Amino acid sequence: MKIKRLLSCGLVTAMLLGMTACDEGGTPVTTSGAGPGTSSATTTATTADPDELAATDAVTKDLDTGSYTPDGNSGVVKFLGYYDIKGDQKGAEQVKVFETETYGGTIEWISSQSGAAYYEKLATLVAADDSPDLLTYEPLAFPYGVSKNMFEALDEHFNIDDPLWADMKPMIEEYEYEGKHYYFPHRMVTKYALNYNRKTVETAGLDDPYDLYVAGNWTWDTWREMMIEFCNQDDGNIGFYATSTMLEAFVNTTGTSLIDVAPDGTISNNVQSAAVTRAIEYLAELGRNSLLYPADHPYGDWVSPQVWAPASDKILFLGMEPEWTYIAATETIQNPTGVENDIHDVVSDFAFVPFPRDPNSSEYYMCSNTFGYMIPKGAKNVKGAVDFIYCNRLFETDQNIIDQLRNDHVAPATITYTTGKYEGMQKWRITWDATCYDLWREMCDADNFTFIMDDMYGFGDELSTPLTDAMYASTFGEESWTQQSGEIAPVIESILAEYK
Repeated sequence: MKIKRLLSCGLVTAMLLGMTACDEGGTPVTTSGAGPGTSSATTTATTADPDELAATDAVTKDLDTGSYTPDGNSGVVKFLGYYDIKGDQKGAEQVKVFETETYGGTIEWISSQSGAAYYEKLATLVAADDSPDLLTYEPLAFPYGVSKNMFEALDEHFNIDDPLWADMKPMIEEYEYEGKHYYFPHRMVTKYALNYNRKTVETAGLDDPYDLYVAGNWTWDTWREMMIEFCNQDDGNIGFYATSTMLEAFVNTTGTSLIDVAPDGTISNNVQSAAVTRAIEYLAELGRNSLLYPADHPYGDWVSPQVWAPASDKILFLGMEPEWTYIAATETIQNPTGVENDIHDVVSDFAFVPFPRDPNSSEYYMCSNTFGYMIPKGAKNVKGAVDFIYCNRLFETDQNIIDQLRNDHVAPATITYTTGKYEGMQKWRITWDATCYDLWREMCDADNFTFIMDDMYGFGDELSTPLTDAMYASTFGEESWTQQSGEIAPVIESILAEYK
């Protein structure tokens, strides 16, 4: 399995700033996507129902603990996070299992802001000898956080050669630092995709991008031609919307990462490479042909899935994390204010495909990501944190649970509220299109894609901001990437020099 590195904390910050909604009582509500491949960013979907986190009659799944048997004494694990893992579908099911007698654990949430504030709070707690026991991996952890001695090495607690970690071993090795491993991700996740509305494609008389993908004909050029045809049909039509941080997903289809930290510590700066230049100039051509979302558009400077959902007849492709987008866009249409207005058991018209293949390549390169937890330096309950990480890995590899999760997505059972304002009423649950669900899982499988993983966000905003700004300026502006990359190259090199 060939793996390169690409990580993004810019997306995390942007998503969290734009996604969190409040219920009628002003309390933030988080209803992220479930399953074995959710994004490392909180995949928040808005809702106006105040009892969204109320108790339901959902059943806790049985977990096979044969590969790692807990002793029932995991204890209290302090989790530092910008969301409550108990109310987030990336971890809610696992927490329920962890808090049974089998593990004897309890998750205690320590609230934090996201972005740089996340690590500032962690540093403060570590310095005060009041470290949390667990936190979600974020891009700034590597190499920045690890180099600052903010995390515990995990080699004595996990065996990288254990069959339980076999498919994740190449990823674990990517996070090696000075001969030690600090991060054992328990799942591969999607990062970006091209999201679209099937009804829009059908109405416009276009080929379904998924059909092109299956036929092996989903390339830069077929993508461009589809957008040209769509935009020619109406002056108000837009081919593609993406933020500056999402442009890298297109660049990575060339098989090239922008910044790469190898396991031996070698750092490669590829911003002036021929492949990166070719990709940025291709995007700039799309901009010159008015296929891209204009910065001054009345939809605003950031189009979230919730904004895009009702406008998806005008914006053909939304560059965004596919699981969150599929859920949030569907929820916007099917789960409006008030449980009594919910639309149940209906598959939406939303869909997604990977970013198109570089016509110069015979294989799909895709920027991807991982999800998992790290243990901060000075954690008091390392044993409990290790138990929880194992619990999550077992959840990913238990075939019975994998099968249940697919069924939960494509044929969800009816769940009702047992307490609160909507007691006895049906809780809204998305019904996934089976093809979309299977593609989502396929996009997390190294047998189908060569994953590109880039360290450009692991050095902080001082590196990532000028780099993403330059990509955006070259795509939407007049200056060439050759000029832009030449101007920022010395800045990047000066930052990287501190780590060499």
